[in-house]
Amino acid sequence: LDIDLLLWRLRDHPDLGAFVDRALGPLLDHDRRAKPPLLPTLTAYLAHAGRKAETARELHLNRQTLYNRLARIAELLGTDLDDPHTVLALSLALRARRHVR
Repeated sequence: LDIDLLLWRLRDHPDLGAFVDRALGPLLDHDRRAKPPLLPTLTAYLAHAGRKAETARELHLNRQTLYNRLARIAELLGTDLDDPHTVLALSLALRARRHVR
């Protein structure tokens, strides 16, 4: 099964929403009350497979600003953005978020 189809089929299951909340909750809370929003930074970073130069170019940021934002994201989520398991979980959470009601 395609990942998005699987996530769509699980959209009403409470565990999917709980997974998204656990993985992204602190970041989403931050973005509701503070600027700049950090979710677009995380999304772009993961879409570029952790390649910081490409991420910075896409977001029109200098590299130091990107590094600062990534450090803040890691701090908020209590994770290591260089850990492959973390990257997989966050990538899935971002995709699942599109399907959760």
